[in-house]
Amino acid sequence: MGRPELLEKIYLILEKSGFSISHFCLVKPRCFDLVARKEDVTLLLKAFHNIDALKYSSAREMKLIARLLEANPLVVGEKSRENRLERGVVYSRHNIPIVNLATFYDFFVRGIYPMVYSAPGGYYVSLHGELMREVRKQRNLSLGELAKMVGVSRRTIKKYEEGMDATVETALRLEEVLETYLIRTINMLSFRGEDSIEASEEDLSVLDEKEKEVAESLMDIGFDVYPTLAAPFDAISVGESFESTILTGLKDNPRTIERRARIIGSISKVTEKKAAYIVDEPVENEVGGTIFIKKEYLSSLSSPKDLISFLDEILSTENNI
Repeated sequence: MGRPELLEKIYLILEKSGFSISHFCLVKPRCFDLVARKEDVTLLLKAFHNIDALKYSSAREMKLIARLLEANPLVVGEKSRENRLERGVVYSRHNIPIVNLATFYDFFVRGIYPMVYSAPGGYYVSLHGELMREVRKQRNLSLGELAKMVGVSRRTIKKYEEGMDATVETALRLEEVLETYLIRTINMLSFRGEDSIEASEEDLSVLDEKEKEVAESLMDIGFDVYPTLAAPFDAISVGESFESTILTGLKDNPRTIERRARIIGSISKVTEKKAAYIVDEPVENEVGGTIFIKKEYLSSLSSPKDLISFLDEILSTENNI
């Protein structure tokens, strides 16, 4: 299955599950392919035929964007090296959860959570350690007696009860001996991305001089500006809170600007963030939900609230025409 077909199937699963879905991010390079939202769950999704194609730089930016958009990064893939990804197993690369299409379907359509994760050395599960201890004591089994029945050391049993994960084979033996379900399910949406993110002057070095000038103007107003290298938008500008987040376009390329504006606007609608494209001379006021702003206008603003109010005013005017 090629990436276009995989993406189409992901789209259909999300649609069946009731998600609002953005346009596909048909720009290169891109660290994610689409954004989807349902109630309080926002997904930042990337599809790969071979998950080993996920590079560290792309994963890092994906996690950063996920954090800023209050989203959950997730990769859907088919294989790793020569092995097919298995149903019901969560894999990872660069601390991003990865599942195959069947696991993705089970989770979002059928409500079936995976239980197994892949790590160096094999497949593992998390155990209900406290429940395991309670059942062991109810059956009057010592740590050593249970260890002998399962085929591990006394110290290992103690660590399982304290929260250490186990191989699938050992976990199944424990459940058989204690006649109790002990394996925890895995919530693929428990990861929100990089916790430590700070804007710095060094971050702006990836921008050209013209783009850097705009970013600095936004920072003077009071925004933290996080440049992006592999997204439809060129930066994410965050005001006093995540509620005043703006997906920001900076590259004034007439061949791609309208297409990028429509993608950015689509993502902004799904994530409930603002979208703005800052240019020298706007041709349109708004395209697909993205507001075009003349660069010089930024000098008249004194706070992020001023810019957010301006964007709301333009959107309101455009929607009422």
